[in-house]
Amino acid sequence: MLNLIKADLYRITKTKGFYLYWAIVLVTYILNIAYKSYGGISLGAPLEYDESLQIDIGAVAMNFTFYFLNIFPVFSIICGEYSEHTIKNSISSTISKKNFFISKYIFTMGYTLFSYVFANYAYYFANRLINGEDYSSTFGEFSGAFFRQFPLMAAIVSLFIGLAFLLRKGAAFNSVTIITPIVYTSAALALYGISSTKKIAEKLLTYETSTMLSRLALDYSSDYIVKCFLISALIIILSLFIGYFSFTKRELE
Repeated sequence: MLNLIKADLYRITKTKGFYLYWAIVLVTYILNIAYKSYGGISLGAPLEYDESLQIDIGAVAMNFTFYFLNIFPVFSIICGEYSEHTIKNSISSTISKKNFFISKYIFTMGYTLFSYVFANYAYYFANRLINGEDYSSTFGEFSGAFFRQFPLMAAIVSLFIGLAFLLRKGAAFNSVTIITPIVYTSAALALYGISSTKKIAEKLLTYETSTMLSRLALDYSSDYIVKCFLISALIIILSLFIGYFSFTKRELE
């Protein structure tokens, strides 16, 4: 299992997705620091940002960007095995299906979440160094906003892993992961325009991914945090079972 993890670590640094991931992170944060502002992707209901909001907290609130960035490592680590037809060789010669899945799950979660943490804190310290304390929150404030989001981001990565093992094909995986949040938000907004379904739409938008990430960083309550954490835990459990059984119970092509 350790050899497989070492091989994955070596392999991912040779992929285009690895360099594209870090290039997007670098460009995004350079622009944020240079213009003393925060930018990113948001699909859900817009939140009102207080003018006194520090730019690093604002950047955390826009961390939905990492929803799309985290597709790269999961695609490279898992879907790459299917497209390159290397899974059969790995399992038949060195490792069982069960251990293969566990190894892939642990490494993919560990690598992706480590990259996510490293990118955010590298930005925090770079912004504080370059723009000074006037444009930076305290370390505790930043960490509080960031780690309230962490369970949800872990759930997103776990969901991606489950989908990668379920769908196998890179094109199908990319299509589902990219299109799903757009379809979800579009459907919720369409329901919001109908008086009879407005309340349902409000609930859907309240727990839309980018909205949860923003609200956990900015406009949060203990009740909302608990509900988001429960949703995250449920997603992790379901995706773990889906990924495990879809991989171990199906024949490899």
